[in-house]
Amino acid sequence: MATATPTKKAPAKKAAAKTDDKAFETADAFAENAQEYFSEFVTKMSDAAEDLREQTEEFAEDVRARLETQQKLAADVNAEIVEAAKSEVSDAVQFASDLGKAKTFADALEVQQAYWTNLFETRVSRTQDLTAKSVDAAKDAFAPFKGDLPTAFDMSAIEKFFRFPAKA
Repeated sequence: MATATPTKKAPAKKAAAKTDDKAFETADAFAENAQEYFSEFVTKMSDAAEDLREQTEEFAEDVRARLETQQKLAADVNAEIVEAAKSEVSDAVQFASDLGKAKTFADALEVQQAYWTNLFETRVSRTQDLTAKSVDAAKDAFAPFKGDLPTAFDMSAIEKFFRFPAKA
């Protein structure tokens, strides 16, 4: 009876050894898969970071160029405003001179009517011109922000590395 017990234990040890070999094979396969996933993850994230860097540089260059254009447009508009002010002051001086030369009340009314009509029409025209330029400048300035910015990171690398259950 004592001999029967050792023979039964021997096959159990061999079965345990086979199970341990499979466990090591599974651990090796797991380690290889983990290394492969990690390498793929790092590669995709590096590629995504490089894409983001390139997109950021392109975006910054575009914004810089647009700001330079806006600076030039602002200088042009300021020059037009200064020129308009000079013209209005000159017209006002001429109006005062013409008004002083008027011989009758009707002449004075005619001078005033001509001055105010010219001033109104000129200001309306300048306002329309400056408004059109301002609208065009604003459209150009905000063009980079009009659409969606492209997504830089490929999330499939993260999803493959960190396998989360799908949402229903």
